[in-house]
Amino acid sequence: MAHTSANIITISNPSVSVTVDLYGGAITDFHLPGNINPLSFRLSPEDMPENNRSGAPYQGHFACIGRWGPPSAGEIKQGLPHHGQPANLLWNLQPSANNITINMQVIALLEGLQVERTISLDDNNPVFLVEERVSNTNALARLFNMVQHPTVAKPFLTGNTVVNCNADKGFNYKLNVKPLENAAEWPYGLMENGDRLNISRADKPYSSVFSFTIKKDAKFGWITAYSPENKLLIGYLWKHSDYAWISFWQDFNGDDIRYCGLEFGTTGMHKPYTDIIEEGNHKVFGEDSYKYLDAGETQNRCYMAFMCETPENYTETGNVYFAGDKLIVEEAGRKQQITIKTSLKL
Repeated sequence: MAHTSANIITISNPSVSVTVDLYGGAITDFHLPGNINPLSFRLSPEDMPENNRSGAPYQGHFACIGRWGPPSAGEIKQGLPHHGQPANLLWNLQPSANNITINMQVIALLEGLQVERTISLDDNNPVFLVEERVSNTNALARLFNMVQHPTVAKPFLTGNTVVNCNADKGFNYKLNVKPLENAAEWPYGLMENGDRLNISRADKPYSSVFSFTIKKDAKFGWITAYSPENKLLIGYLWKHSDYAWISFWQDFNGDDIRYCGLEFGTTGMHKPYTDIIEEGNHKVFGEDSYKYLDAGETQNRCYMAFMCETPENYTETGNVYFAGDKLIVEEAGRKQQITIKTSLKL
């Protein structure tokens, strides 16, 4: 089933509903019938970076395409926003073959990029697949990054929310000039004073971004966030070869956590390309800090999102994987399994 109102498009099946705002291209709602929407995050205009305020706000799950973080000083003067121009523009709705698919497109002239996105909802189950094709429309090659930026907020997000993933080594954004010297292993992050915090549990009121590489032998990367109060879990799964980095944005207001970004992308460096190059962090923990998009080249990437209610006494996720036509969410310690059937494939 599909519903369209102005720039808002909703597709649904008997198990779940997915809503997209074409202004910024964000997935703003993903919820089970009668349940809450974990992707309720939305920044007010005054909280947006100054060079983004003439365009779309950050909300829900938006995509940073072209860059992750701020542009260079010269690029800002030319009008480029933080996190890439596609998240700042109005996307165009394209014809779809059925009423559980959304096709959309945006042309970002300042970035020199064209993006085509297809969102395919499973016929019956709480799973959707996103395929994105990014083309360099310029006659010159460019450095390039792409980071998915789903962010959970209240009422899903509380001090008891647990995030899990298959990350390995990582670093704190505030210590990213020398990431190898300030490394920590998931689920821990290193603070400026040398203390550690448990990112999985957000056990200290500390706002920053923590970036980790995925475990080297993993074919897929995955993230889940679990809300014990709502007995609800949201998760993402993608090919390791598409996105080698997992990042968590924690934002606190005093002792109260406001936002948690469950990010995954091609980089762990939240900064202009000029800074990455000058600091010599072309690769960190063996993974690229940026990609190369040749003139006229198109790169394809995809990911899967899923949601489920959790059984009694569920604690946290230990693994996510495919088993035939089933997506398996395995509790830590292999105590319980949640099985989600799907016809969609990565």
